[in-house]
Amino acid sequence: MLQRIPDRVDPRRLAEQGETLEGRIKLNLLPRLAPLLAIADGEAAFVLRFSRDKLHRLIIQLRVGAELVLECQRCLDSMVQKVDSEVRLALVRGEMEAELLPKELEPLLSGEGEYLDIAELIEDELLLGIPSSPRHEKQNCSRQMDAQAHHLPETELKEDNPFAILAGLRAGKNDN
Repeated sequence: MLQRIPDRVDPRRLAEQGETLEGRIKLNLLPRLAPLLAIADGEAAFVLRFSRDKLHRLIIQLRVGAELVLECQRCLDSMVQKVDSEVRLALVRGEMEAELLPKELEPLLSGEGEYLDIAELIEDELLLGIPSSPRHEKQNCSRQMDAQAHHLPETELKEDNPFAILAGLRAGKNDN
């Protein structure tokens, strides 16, 4: 195991040596992830294991864990999304090679002699752990609690219902 984790590594050399890299990376250093976070403080912990399988494919086993602070799309308050992901990647040179992989391996496209950007790999996995529309559980969402306090279904709150104005106009038209 290496003491200092470099930014870029040679995955082929690490696989030949059976290396494992373990460390932490600050979330605010991940340029595609940081803007999606309500609070970009914190770190992601990761473990990368490099090896070769029986068919001599280069295998990278990645485990990443983090608590991401996102904005709930229902109430706009902060919420914590825990990401604990493990993936087995196989370095491939093209689409045809990727199609031949067994289901338990995900393809990672790489050219001959290319280095691997560790932060980018970790960032990709964290991005996959973010739901397309992050929301609290209904019972924990302040928007849902507001609706219950007013004894209204959530969709009947005026600011939630963009068609309320149209319904009012339509009702006024029927009075004529």
